[in-house]
Amino acid sequence: MTTEIRNGSKVPSASVTVKIVRTPDEFAMAMAIRAAVFLAEEDNITYFDEFNGNDYVATHLIAFVDGDPAGVIRVRWFADFALLERVGIRKRYRSYQVLASLARAALELARQKGFRIAAGRARLETVNFWKRFGGRQSGEAVSMYRGTLVPIVHDIPRRPDLGAIQAGPFGDPDFESLIVQPEGSWDFSKLNRAPLHLSAAE
Repeated sequence: MTTEIRNGSKVPSASVTVKIVRTPDEFAMAMAIRAAVFLAEEDNITYFDEFNGNDYVATHLIAFVDGDPAGVIRVRWFADFALLERVGIRKRYRSYQVLASLARAALELARQKGFRIAAGRARLETVNFWKRFGGRQSGEAVSMYRGTLVPIVHDIPRRPDLGAIQAGPFGDPDFESLIVQPEGSWDFSKLNRAPLHLSAAE
């Protein structure tokens, strides 16, 4: 949760979509965005700070502006919470619109996976943004190699009417079919819920 946005800026007449990284090419796009943002723009971050091995055990979501890779967020999954981190948006696309699309998609993915809490660390200038998305400050600001960051926690509401992955019923054919579907593209309709899309175009 560490990218900076210009107050009120928008991507003019742009279509913003978000998708989960599923291919080597998309993974390369996500890493290229992070390199362009954090290695090119930040003097205090080294290559080994930014790329620390967690990229291979996380879910990445990319925002596209009119089809061009624009921003990325990484989500790591722990037993009781999802961790939102490594939010980066290319300078030409750095806007509320792109950041909001990434935040919405990441929180929705966590909700669909059954998580009730998402956590992260925000720069001082983005704390109010994350609060608008239901986050709350969970501690004092801390100085880290990435700068001064504020711990933020989101309580994710249960929406069983919209579908979510729960623990079972294992062995039920509809449930077994659901959990083998591609991440974030689950069709909950056989469990008497409407199919969901992770992120609609804006």
